[in-house]
Amino acid sequence: MICDGITGIDRYRGLSRGLDVLIDWLATHDVSELALGRTEIMGDKVFANTMEATTRRVADAAFEVHRHYMDVQVDIDGAERFMVTPGEMVEEGPFDEASDGGLCQPAPGNTDLIEGELGHGRFVIFMVGEPHMPTLALPEEGPRPVRKVCFKVLDDAHWDA
Repeated sequence: MICDGITGIDRYRGLSRGLDVLIDWLATHDVSELALGRTEIMGDKVFANTMEATTRRVADAAFEVHRHYMDVQVDIDGAERFMVTPGEMVEEGPFDEASDGGLCQPAPGNTDLIEGELGHGRFVIFMVGEPHMPTLALPEEGPRPVRKVCFKVLDDAHWDA
């Protein structure tokens, strides 16, 4: 996981081919102008999903994980909290190859959780295989609306496949 201010995203150039494509695209596009739904950037290798969601309580959420795509998430309006864990996880149901998504929960005894906050000009990158729980309500608030974009960036291991 990488979390930083969106104005500093260029410092992550060179981490992956797809991330470089996204960084170049962000230099000439304003995320606040994205329409809801999918925006093509480089076909199925790099694209954006812009959505309106409601933040949720941790008890109402699960960790998600991806095998092919990194998530680069930015809040356009509103703010949210997120969690990641480097600890052992237990899958919750089958992995959906079509959507590149699976759900999981920390294994018994895994209390190694890292929290962060989006909004206020920040972005977060959730790496392939990294369990993450986005779109969580801020501690001092209940569920609130948030408009966000999730950029899907194909991992280098799958780039030429």
